[in-house]
Amino acid sequence: MNKKIINDEIAIAYEAIIENKIVDGQGQVQKTFRGQITSFGASIIMGSLLPAIAFFYDSEKSTVDRKKVLDAVYYILQARQKIGQDEKNLFEYAKKHQEESKEEILNASIALKLAINLFKLI
Repeated sequence: MNKKIINDEIAIAYEAIIENKIVDGQGQVQKTFRGQITSFGASIIMGSLLPAIAFFYDSEKSTVDRKKVLDAVYYILQARQKIGQDEKNLFEYAKKHQEESKEEILNASIALKLAINLFKLI
């Protein structure tokens, strides 16, 4: 975890929440998204990166579309120019750069968790 990087990414995370339609038209976010973002970071720390990402691509058993969390993290990394042109989603990026991508993804998910507090949670 790098506090400076997280601080720099909060504004990008705010944009990612809007661009990935985590927020609705009234500027509200379902509280369960905060829980999903938190559990994504925890599952990376407690388990491993690729299984955590693969699990979050399956949203059928969730009350919210967890893929939006992955898309928001991808958006942050893309804005920071960490994603290559051939890496079309977060899984492809993580698979190609497993060691260095873990911290980058964790930093982005923490920035996302902090930025979500800027919206009204319902």
